[in-house]
Amino acid sequence: MPTFVSCSSSAGAKRATLVRRQRRMYDNPEPSGFDFYRRAAAAIRTGREADMDAAAMDILVANATPRSAPHYRAVADGWLRYLGRRKPAVLNVGRARWRCGALEVGITPQFGLRTKAGQDHAVHLYFKEEPLTRDAAHLALRLMELRMKDLLPHGGDPLVLDVRRAKAYTLGRRDRDRLDHWIRSEAAAFLTLWEPVA
Repeated sequence: MPTFVSCSSSAGAKRATLVRRQRRMYDNPEPSGFDFYRRAAAAIRTGREADMDAAAMDILVANATPRSAPHYRAVADGWLRYLGRRKPAVLNVGRARWRCGALEVGITPQFGLRTKAGQDHAVHLYFKEEPLTRDAAHLALRLMELRMKDLLPHGGDPLVLDVRRAKAYTLGRRDRDRLDHWIRSEAAAFLTLWEPVA
């Protein structure tokens, strides 16, 4: 899902480059592929589960490499700013797949959160330096919403968090049909860019 979301928020040559890079990784998989923000996601979850968010973020930044340190610091500051006085409980979430023609998108939220009011959310964390666009957030939210029974079998709502900017996105009363048509058009564009140029 992160690649599909990133593609939908890019344009022109940048979009094509992103999809071609993903195609190269697909054709030549590396067993030890590195997810730059995996440690950050794990630290966020660990800190929230233990109710030691600030300490977990301090450890994340202290153990960062010179290259990752400024990114992890931005993530840590954003996460703590988002939390504020919130104390949501961490929930386990499932995984799901969404298909449109030949495209299959894996939907893997990092975790779930339950608010004090008892509202459950499947949470997708966005970490990148480039701000998340509203359209890209809505794409991720809708994909999670469509597969919510697989993610949170007892029910819940999707939540996308642009962590660095402490900005949360949820779906409001939008025209789902119009959003679904747009997502399918994005899937078609992705598949077109995925195929080698003759």
